[in-house]
Amino acid sequence: MPPRWASLLLLACCLALLAGRPAAAGPSQPTYPGDDAPVEDLVRFYNDLQQYLNVVTRHRYGRRSSSRALCEDPVGAAGC
Repeated sequence: MPPRWASLLLLACCLALLAGRPAAAGPSQPTYPGDDAPVEDLVRFYNDLQQYLNVVTRHRYGRRSSSRALCEDPVGAAGC
């Protein structure tokens, strides 16, 4: 029977190959079409820019909403 670490290494390599290239963390910023671009391209650019800014600047709600939560020890010991 092969050692357990060999099978885990094989599994990790297979998962790394299946994962491929890591995706971007957020949406890509739209590229400006230029000053002499047609009106339709400028309208599309500004619509894409508005959508991009809405995604990038959206509010994030969660447990870390206060600065105190960043300094607390997970087991409840005294602060920073």
